[in-house]
Amino acid sequence: MKSQPIAIPVCVLIVLFAATALPTALHPATPLEKKIQALTDKLTPELIAIRQDIHCHPELGLQLPRTSAIVADYFRRLGLEVRTGFAESGVLGILKGGKPGPVVAMRGDMDALPITEETDLPFASKDRTTLDGREVGVMHACGHDIHTALLLGTAAVLSAMKADLPGTVLFVAQPGEECCDGAKQMIADGVFKDIVPEAFFAYHVDDTLKAGKIGYASGFMSANVDGFTLEIKSDGCHGASPNLCVDPIVVGAQIVIALQVMVSREIGVHDNTVVTVGSFHAGSAPNIIPRSAKLEVTVRNYGEAQRKVLQDKITRLVSNICEAAGATFDLNYQFGTASVYNDPALVLEALATAARVLGGKSALVEQKPEMGGEDFSYFGTVAPAVMFNLGVVPPDRDTTAVHSPTFVADEASIPVGVNLMANIIMDHQMKPAKNPKKK
Repeated sequence: MKSQPIAIPVCVLIVLFAATALPTALHPATPLEKKIQALTDKLTPELIAIRQDIHCHPELGLQLPRTSAIVADYFRRLGLEVRTGFAESGVLGILKGGKPGPVVAMRGDMDALPITEETDLPFASKDRTTLDGREVGVMHACGHDIHTALLLGTAAVLSAMKADLPGTVLFVAQPGEECCDGAKQMIADGVFKDIVPEAFFAYHVDDTLKAGKIGYASGFMSANVDGFTLEIKSDGCHGASPNLCVDPIVVGAQIVIALQVMVSREIGVHDNTVVTVGSFHAGSAPNIIPRSAKLEVTVRNYGEAQRKVLQDKITRLVSNICEAAGATFDLNYQFGTASVYNDPALVLEALATAARVLGGKSALVEQKPEMGGEDFSYFGTVAPAVMFNLGVVPPDRDTTAVHSPTFVADEASIPVGVNLMANIIMDHQMKPAKNPKKK
């Protein structure tokens, strides 16, 4: 993984953002904008129908035969070159424009979650599957059905404008975002082995913003998703004679508290860090000291340097507490999905387009980085990348919670997202080359 770019101070970003002179009111649309809007309006009913079909038939992880077939068939009907088989069911659609220019990419993830849907939507999922030996419902509770519709819609709009489009656009339909680092696997499977983008764009639905609003963050947007499992071992003994063995529950409890003290006393206040012990299991009877206690912990922070700092501190803390108690232990610390880093220069470029297309800066909402994880970060190791948050809160609600069985999304967000992304990509492709060749 490449090192993260140097963060631009907030004060500089404010100056740069102001210097772009973003419009605060509607402006006369250019012919290209009018064409993109007209194409988007025409496509919207079809995209909504596709979204509802995918929502009704969700699929999990890397095994997305139905969804990936829909995407691949749609790309073929648009005349794109289609490549399949990345991360098992990933799809790459390649659109070559009618003019010379750079290569850019857009990602849409396709997988659902093992959640039983509890909405009254006419296209609500009734599908069920077996996962880890138990039967579960399957639901698009994180909006990946919306993401897929946005990917297809943007591909359709830009395909219809092929003659005006400089360069090449890669449409990356990704499986396994929720569970399996599908982005990492697509890269490992060679999705970019002979055609590499210079910039990457994506959306994620936002359950706090209304349709028509776009959320953004410059720099880190999501957190590293790291963590560890810990087993504290003991010979075990009777609860009436605790002096005869190490009590792994007491040692585990000390570690739980010490982790929180570490965060508040050893980590800089600007180095946002969360350490959560989500699982603590030990014992089976009130009068027996068990032979082990097991903890499962998630660790969230930003950037490559900080995740190594946390690993070192936690390893030291666990080792010292267990040694002081005379306890043996097994610690398994793992780095998971890395932070999403939104390239500041690319953010500014896209925000200028967004303010123009959406009618002013009032549609843009600056947000703080989240502690959730997103494997779009792997695509950020290929090229500078930006992920925008797309408002999907229905008009009759104040919020709608992703990863919940009651999640619903306002489909008015689909044309907003398609129209904006088509303009962002077109603007990016039409920029003058950074290093034009001298004649």
